Amino acid sequence: GSISEAVVSTQSTGDLDGLKKSRENHFAREAIKYFENMFKNGNWWLRSQGEQETLPVKEHASSPEMACFLNVLSCCLYLANKSQGIVTLLVPDDAVSAAKAQKSCNQPNNYTGNLPSGELMELAKRYGIRVEGALEFYSKWTMSSRHGKIGRGK
Repeated sequence: GSISEAVVSTQSTGDLDGLKKSRENHFAREAIKYFENMFKNGNWWLRSQGEQETLPVKEHASSPEMACFLNVLSCCLYLANKSQGIVTLLVPDDAVSAAKAQKSCNQPNNYTGNLPSGELMELAKRYGIRVEGALEFYSKWTMSSRHGKIGRGK
């Protein structure tokens, strides 16, 4: 398959902006600098979410975590509808691991941290959005690109 583009949701940039204000969060500041540089200088595969690039979701937010996730999901739905292709939502790899462990133990997810819960990732999958760990995705992407399997498809 080919990757058409990577879209950084406004929810994600807003979250990074909130994190960068913390003195300890060097990575958030670095990520924002990287994205600003990429957006400013142009890049064929990376862009920010457009203002109107959302589709409504049926679910209502029952928590701040869910509200943030639904904002990202509405962007994914728009992109999937527009492209008629596969949209992959990248999440922290430890969120994927935690969701798999939760599913295998058949236990409810009581996690209250900053990772999307297994239920939220399952919700994305029900809408047809693929969910993958960011590092796992990157590893597969770099391996595929070395073998010429990733192109600039649109």
